[in-house]
Amino acid sequence: MSMDLELAAWRTDWQAHQPSDAAMLRLDPGRLVERERRKMALGLFGQLLFGAVMLAFSAWFASTRPTLEWILWAAVIWAGTFFAAGFAVWNKAGTWKAMSQSNAAFLDLSRQRCLRELRALRIGRWFLAVQLAIVAAWLSWDYAVRRLPMRPYFFAGGATILLAAAYLEWFALRERRSLRALGRLDEFVD
Repeated sequence: MSMDLELAAWRTDWQAHQPSDAAMLRLDPGRLVERERRKMALGLFGQLLFGAVMLAFSAWFASTRPTLEWILWAAVIWAGTFFAAGFAVWNKAGTWKAMSQSNAAFLDLSRQRCLRELRALRIGRWFLAVQLAIVAAWLSWDYAVRRLPMRPYFFAGGATILLAAAYLEWFALRERRSLRALGRLDEFVD
């Protein structure tokens, strides 16, 4: 008699932790992959739009001040923008659609997207370091030849450091999110 009660308790306990059919239907991997594709497209569009604005602004600025320094400044902006845009397009290549409409294909595509995001963050940190070196050298040169007074020099240096810290924090946040997602995806593989 007590064995039947214990078995019934186990059965009730086991059934209580099962997700409902409605909850299982909400976890459609195809819809999740498609939603992520739309977010990727919007992000890439934003990056390319920002790049176009930077190109236009630097071209306008250098044309209104046609000195060697501002033409070099515009060239650095153009080179950085083309590198970043080219890398963004290349890094996302092959991650727009799953090869088939199966859960395994959706899982593989999601893993690829996470790995590509982690690669983009590594390159982004290096790119930020290069940009910081260029800005620091440029500001220091302008200060050394007395084209930039001390107060604007320190203000520009402080603003550059704050902006770099914000980027590094944003990179770290995205990296943690991608690693968590990769960990969840790896649970399905095992």
